[in-house]
Amino acid sequence: METTIRTRAVFFDFNGTLSDDEPVLERVFTEIFHAYLGWRMTPADYFDRLAGHSDREIVEIAVAERLGALSMNQPLVERLLALRRERYRQIVEQHSPVLPDTVALVRRLVDDGRTLAVVTGAQRPDVEFVLDHAGLQGVFATVVAEEDVTRGKPDPEGFLLAATRLGVNPDEVLVLEDSVAGVRAAKAAGMRCLAVTGTHSAVTLAAEGVATVDVLSPGLADRF
Repeated sequence: METTIRTRAVFFDFNGTLSDDEPVLERVFTEIFHAYLGWRMTPADYFDRLAGHSDREIVEIAVAERLGALSMNQPLVERLLALRRERYRQIVEQHSPVLPDTVALVRRLVDDGRTLAVVTGAQRPDVEFVLDHAGLQGVFATVVAEEDVTRGKPDPEGFLLAATRLGVNPDEVLVLEDSVAGVRAAKAAGMRCLAVTGTHSAVTLAAEGVATVDVLSPGLADRF
């Protein structure tokens, strides 16, 4: 990615980007929604409508659509979030969803002197759990998680908060994202973005005006 502005910082989305776990999340949400809401969520429901939203937003959308009166069902929302975390951890503990090439890219960026952050709609305990199991403890200068913002992607709040914490200008940041909502949030924050296919197709992501790659690999560092 050619630019006259040096990339001082690289911000990683988490689910589907740093962590190759969107299929895991789709599986977990499908199981939980079927058991507790009587809803047989389809892959299209998840990847076309829900992927890219925060964990809380996904649960709240499902509860509101199936039961209505979200304010009266807040205890259920919290229960489903706790169940999602428990089941997610059971799965990823058996096999790290952070691919070896992604780990190599992260370490290459650190060696190149880039400042790294995670900006995600996932909840902080999940992010820390996965980073620990991938051997990436302490590598990211900051993690902006669902608990840190009032508005999830496509709102730019999370990306701007990370930039403020790290003392970098938005135009010095490259964002790695996998969802339309994430791409729009990065662009709204005034940051450059490279999109990873998988959650969405290259055609869908390219329609947002960003370059795409199929996988993250250490060689991508040469483009930053």
